[in-house]
Amino acid sequence: MALLFPIRLITFRRRPPYKLFSRVITNRLEQRLDDFQPPEQAGFRKGYSTIDHIHTLRQVIQKTEEYNLPLCLAFVDYEKAFDSIELWAMLQSLQRCHIDYRYIEVLRCMYNAATMSVRLHEHSTKPIQLQRGVRQGDVISPKLFTCALEDVFKLVEWKRLGINVNGEYISHLRFADDIVIMAETLEELGEMLTDLNDASKQVGLKMNMDKTKVMSNEHVSSSPVTVGGVTIEVVDQYPYLGQVIRLGKSNFDKEVARRIQLGWAAFGKLRHIFTENIPQCLKTNVFNQCVLPVMTYGAETWCFTKGLIHKLRVAQRAMERAMLGVSLRDRIRNEEIRRRTKVTDIAKRISTLKWQWAGHVARRADDRWSRKVLEWRPRVGKRRVGRPPTRWSDDLRKVAGSHWMQMAGDRLGWRSLGEAYVQQWTTEG
Repeated sequence: MALLFPIRLITFRRRPPYKLFSRVITNRLEQRLDDFQPPEQAGFRKGYSTIDHIHTLRQVIQKTEEYNLPLCLAFVDYEKAFDSIELWAMLQSLQRCHIDYRYIEVLRCMYNAATMSVRLHEHSTKPIQLQRGVRQGDVISPKLFTCALEDVFKLVEWKRLGINVNGEYISHLRFADDIVIMAETLEELGEMLTDLNDASKQVGLKMNMDKTKVMSNEHVSSSPVTVGGVTIEVVDQYPYLGQVIRLGKSNFDKEVARRIQLGWAAFGKLRHIFTENIPQCLKTNVFNQCVLPVMTYGAETWCFTKGLIHKLRVAQRAMERAMLGVSLRDRIRNEEIRRRTKVTDIAKRISTLKWQWAGHVARRADDRWSRKVLEWRPRVGKRRVGRPPTRWSDDLRKVAGSHWMQMAGDRLGWRSLGEAYVQQWTTEG
């Protein structure tokens, strides 16, 4: 029975007036609701994406590793979060955002009218009124959930907890209900998890202790993390927002191998198209739009190396040979294969994505963590003797110099420099 929960689906065909009405309400409230969200919340907000938090988290990992600083992470999972949040908590959070009471009453009526029934064979039970959860398939549901979740985080006192980034503390990141908590010690991390667990219960949310995981680097003294009498499992990697997160120097190797594996899986699902007797231009479009994005997701946040680029290009060449029905034994040059397939070079794609993302971060004038952690230079901790590890911005500095963030302010100049940056990765490896 624990796996059974109501699914609130509102079909457009049966209730088009409601869909339209909900969209109108959302459009009117969206900007105000977003204004009350902190930079830690990137879920379902205009101008935000998963890359914001992936980049921020990877930069924190990179800086703490370079300066030998302790870092503890906790990846929080809620049990059926969108179906458990209390209705009163959502309405109360709207009042905090100074939403016009008339909109609040409209939403109250919409949710009070929600019912469900259980159907067994040909018989259905009497309608049961729903008291919690947001409607799945409703455009305003994510906004209501993130608004209520913000009230949960206002109940915890974390202002001086987390990682000190140039005088400001980053304690957590949120993408809707995907949450990662940061701390310097496992004891502090356990206290933060306990605080969040207690605050979440007040609005109907329950942490899934089996799926919540903890991770720490080599500079942290080992000790168990216990929340509500349950010991949280310690792992060495975790899939966060579609990217495998690892601590340590080689934290990209697993993710690159995973991207290649997922790329082959996407290629395999479409193999009937690639081997069909159809124009090559159609195959090229399918590959560029369906396979390449899978292989390059999150590449903007990677530290590029020749070895990394080489692995991706080798995988792409193998896929291109499969598209053409040839093998290595045919001894066809890579240039000729590319001339026939006309697919986008994966090295060109990821280098273009990274250059564009770097310019985007550098030109930001808001208070997002993605730029703050990029400019962060820890005042404590010491680097190891010898060559420093590869940094995310090293290849950018080779092309644009040490003041590349200032140069990114000139969009035209940055775009022209991007050609040289892309060329350095498409001509090597």
